[in-house]
Amino acid sequence: MKKIISGVLSAVMLTSVLCACNDGGNQSNASQSGDNANSSQQVVTTEAATTQPATEPNYKDTNYVAPIPPKNQTYKFEEISLDDAAIPNGFSIDDSKFQIYNATVQGDYLVLKIKYNSSDSFFYNVIYDFDGNMVANISNIAIEEGYKKSALICGLCGDYTMIEMETSDYQEKAALYNLKTKEIKYIDSQYDTAWLDNGVIIVGKHGDDEYGYKYGALDLDFNDIIPIEYDGLSLISPELFMVKKEKEGEDGSHDEENDRFGLIDFNNKVVADIKYKKILPFTGVEGSGSREWGNFQELISFEKNINKYTVAVDENDKVVLIDKNGNTSDINVEMTESNLEDGRVICLYQDKTYIKTIKSLDSIDSIIYDLDSNLITEKAAGGSSHMGGFYNGYCITYDEKGTNLIDINGKVIYSKTIEQDMGFKVYPVDEKGLFTITYYSDEDVVKSEIVDLNGTVIYTSDSDSEIEAFGNGFFRQHNDRGYAVYKVAAE
Repeated sequence: MKKIISGVLSAVMLTSVLCACNDGGNQSNASQSGDNANSSQQVVTTEAATTQPATEPNYKDTNYVAPIPPKNQTYKFEEISLDDAAIPNGFSIDDSKFQIYNATVQGDYLVLKIKYNSSDSFFYNVIYDFDGNMVANISNIAIEEGYKKSALICGLCGDYTMIEMETSDYQEKAALYNLKTKEIKYIDSQYDTAWLDNGVIIVGKHGDDEYGYKYGALDLDFNDIIPIEYDGLSLISPELFMVKKEKEGEDGSHDEENDRFGLIDFNNKVVADIKYKKILPFTGVEGSGSREWGNFQELISFEKNINKYTVAVDENDKVVLIDKNGNTSDINVEMTESNLEDGRVICLYQDKTYIKTIKSLDSIDSIIYDLDSNLITEKAAGGSSHMGGFYNGYCITYDEKGTNLIDINGKVIYSKTIEQDMGFKVYPVDEKGLFTITYYSDEDVVKSEIVDLNGTVIYTSDSDSEIEAFGNGFFRQHNDRGYAVYKVAAE
């Protein structure tokens, strides 16, 4: 299942240069399913069904800081390869027609979306654990007769995954699959969409409008826990959900400016009135899933990154703090909705809260303060082309001399000088304390590196495709057959 490219790589100190850039990867499979609920999130119980959160929060152990390794740290570098165990029944890997179309980290699993080259429609998923061992080949699950084997994943949590199948005449059906027991349970056909969100099944049905949907939720035993009455529904923290209500404009059309959001608990009790123009998840991440930044936003997980409060935009366009009880308070930093650019806007480390904003509407420079208005750093990589803010305890910054990584105290732990004729892109630090640097010349990739928090180079590639980080020590790089997927682990 695993192919070792080179056994142990001694870390080599950085001697090359970084600089500015913008470019990115593909949208992940996970983000596509999450987009169906737009930006709203939640779950609730109607009467006496499920009343407990999908995951009990432990705020003491949240907002994880990746450790800095010793300077003599060595690493094992592996490529995750497709072999006969990951190929659909009836095919052979000798066909050489399979490619990794996309790679994501979902929960505690690595998910590869595989394409068979001779078909534009035959895609399937293979699930691996973080050791690179295959857990499930979705194309080989025993499904009902008449459905294609190219089932796709719509969410992963614990031992469960939601899969979506299609018939030859494009009829779709969803099922909940247990990765350990191999049990499969089909979702009732009354639902038009279904996906798994941290232990809760979000379901959707066509509303009165042919193109509109209403959303609700089921538990893992398919009991109703949220009535199908919301225009948007998704989990926003381990114990709260966000709901969306759409309001028609004067001409009867849907105008997103009129959408309003609120918070409910697992008993469908309103925690915050459905009156806000925007509420960020309690991870503090603006945006969902991965878009131009590959899969990296999936690194923010409820288990390791959850704040006691987040930010919301009220009806007067004021940005406020909102806690898990729906209470609001002012932010001592000037912010507007337009300041909430992609990235981690709010985070909590060691009982101290950090806010990311931007200098002005015409600037991409981010500024990070604590809630006492103390400046932590200026020129944090942010704005429209970078995912600014703290990820796993570290933030990317830059100045006239080069680029830096700072910790939650504003201390520079890594610095690199910039060559004036070079461009660069740095992905945020992952849970293993690893990040990537891509060097550009005239917008062409000339080199990519995987680096640790000591500034030691673990791996270098001269390919014209960048290496993208997507969490837990996994990286991907585009090639002529799709993606190569790598895993880096400390020895």
